[in-house]
Amino acid sequence: MNPHRIHMKNHTAASGTALTRDHRIIAVREDGAGPANVQVCIEETVTLSLNGRPVITLKITPADLESFAVGFLVCEGLISDPSCIAAVEIDLPIIAVSADTDACVGNDHPLETRSAGTGIRHPQEIAGPPLGKGITIDKAVLFEGIRQVHETASVWRSTGGTHCTILVDAEGTIRSSAEDIGRHSSVDKAVGHAILSGVTPGECFMVCTGRLPGDMVAKAYHAGISIVVSNNAPFSSGIALAERMAITLVGFARPPRMSIYTHPERIRL
Repeated sequence: MNPHRIHMKNHTAASGTALTRDHRIIAVREDGAGPANVQVCIEETVTLSLNGRPVITLKITPADLESFAVGFLVCEGLISDPSCIAAVEIDLPIIAVSADTDACVGNDHPLETRSAGTGIRHPQEIAGPPLGKGITIDKAVLFEGIRQVHETASVWRSTGGTHCTILVDAEGTIRSSAEDIGRHSSVDKAVGHAILSGVTPGECFMVCTGRLPGDMVAKAYHAGISIVVSNNAPFSSGIALAERMAITLVGFARPPRMSIYTHPERIRL
């Protein structure tokens, strides 16, 4: 995809918006209690529309909103090809996307309001062929990805309040990264950033923080990502969808250990 094809218009300069703020607390410790300053995450409520029709309203970290818009539409399977997107216009709380209507699918979905960007469709409703061969990676590259996702999560280190997703190529190079208060939105942003940068998500594996239910795995499927890795637990819905759609699903990846739940052939042990 040509990253220059999409016209961006940002009336609110969201890219410069603060992501955290100071807050005065009483910190209780074993040796007593006292005042302290901490950083807390800032959230915004936004509504994403596609060709003038509202798609979803949700809470989100007010950064990388263009990437979120593109990534959400791809990861939810609402557009068949990201190159059909003509423009993303941000005037908070509205993120308005214009796209070729011939490439838009699923126009009958209702408007949803959520605290996080969970999937519009239930995993059992997702239809389509399984992914192809995909990429193959070394165990050492996978574990390096786990180290990198923690290193990349700067807002998490200062607040403890975000999730992080990175897309890493087979050589271990981070090609895209994003943080958000929601683990689903962090995936959307990382995928969208990759697309806008001219990177094909399917040429990378995904490392994310947090649990892996079916709607998280579905986002990877729609983006063409064949390997999904987390330091946390997958759910039965995520395992079943990964098995059906030929996705390699790895949970509890905490070097030197990990659990490979589906399609282990893509990881060289």
